Amino acid sequence: METLCSSGYIISLADKKALDHYLNVTPKGWATSALKGMINKSIKIIMRDYFNLYKSQQTGNISTDMSVIIPALINMVEFKPYNIKTPEMVIVERIGLRDQEIWSGGFDVESFEKQALQAYYDDPEGMLEWFMENKIYQRKKALVKVAESAMFQDPEITEIPTKQDDMINLYTSLPNYKTRLQLEAEAV
Repeated sequence: METLCSSGYIISLADKKALDHYLNVTPKGWATSALKGMINKSIKIIMRDYFNLYKSQQTGNISTDMSVIIPALINMVEFKPYNIKTPEMVIVERIGLRDQEIWSGGFDVESFEKQALQAYYDDPEGMLEWFMENKIYQRKKALVKVAESAMFQDPEITEIPTKQDDMINLYTSLPNYKTRLQLEAEAV
């Protein structure tokens, strides 16, 4: 086993509230799933592009063990790394400190998985951070929209904050606040 993203990842309290509002897993669980998706995509594309060539160069039987196949494909003379670049980072509006740790110590991955990630992505750790920031950006934006709508309908609220974090903190502190999962459970 090897470690990926060992430096951990820290977000603000408002970021965490927005994720908690929408996700049916913990933020770390979501990040773990995103990493598994990245690994699966890397392996699938490497297999699609190089396995038949690898097979044609073999004289005997071939292992079905990915921990054998992936390094063999990556070590082929014909193999060219994909170097998929991390998209430009979205700018998540934050006024609160980033003090909520999502994961510490990173994620354990098999050596061949890390090799596949490094062969496919220019910066696998940067890509996972991009996925996390993008998810936070989208969830905060969506929660602010829900919060604004709810607060405009509440006759007891006479003013609303202009900053996303303040809006999220106010909305989630209301006595009748419920997460998306709680609302869906009530609707059933």
